[in-house]
Amino acid sequence: MLHSVTRGTGRPILVLHGAKLDHRHMLDAIEPAFSGVSGWKRVYIDLPGHGQSPSPPSLNDMKGVLQSVIDFVEATYPGQPVALIGESRGSHVAEGITMLRPDLVAGLCLIVPGGNRPESIRPDHETLVPAPGLRDTLPDAAKPRFDRLVVQSPAIAEKIVATKLPAAARHDPDLEARIQKAFDFSDDPQITGGQCEAPSLILSGRQDSIAGYDDALAMLPRFPRATFALLDTAGHSLAWERPDVAAALIRDWLDRLAV
Repeated sequence: MLHSVTRGTGRPILVLHGAKLDHRHMLDAIEPAFSGVSGWKRVYIDLPGHGQSPSPPSLNDMKGVLQSVIDFVEATYPGQPVALIGESRGSHVAEGITMLRPDLVAGLCLIVPGGNRPESIRPDHETLVPAPGLRDTLPDAAKPRFDRLVVQSPAIAEKIVATKLPAAARHDPDLEARIQKAFDFSDDPQITGGQCEAPSLILSGRQDSIAGYDDALAMLPRFPRATFALLDTAGHSLAWERPDVAAALIRDWLDRLAV
């Protein structure tokens, strides 16, 4: 069973983190959007081989990761559709689940999706809001992550050290190597060609040098009920770099889910 941490009560929302991270990053990045909001039970999951979730020896591809989350949903919320929030790798998982099992999904929020194809277009990195001198105060392991930020600040640097570094130290590199050999879903037209009719939100950063934004734009025909936002002064750490805008858009998505 996947490890999870829960906040709040009400309708369930599963929150899926990115590669080599765990629930702590998403708890920090997403939970502020629910300040003052009631009626939603946020379930922050550790994906297989991350955080406190085990690495099944039989798991060899991303479809196996999808299935592990599907199994979690069916066991924990039988007969009840859930909403999904996924960031980066988590958005890849969330999209796949939505297309394979639309009956399980009440709504979908994808944060910095895409960048999984060799032909994906990614802008060159640029830091628009620098914090001179801060880099020298950080642990060596944090510096590459800090360098990739579009918005640098002491608060975000502290978040990297507190959530991303300990999570990265716990992920299973052997499982990651197996998954990378069968990462995308290009062989499954149900995933790549399916549509999501549920209320959706797609958030991308204009300066995201890791995922880019052209893949997210290309998703729009398959998400007829999606709000799409391409945020300037935001990269792959969009939820930290533009927290107020991201939270407002997530709350709007929640309002649409509640109708």
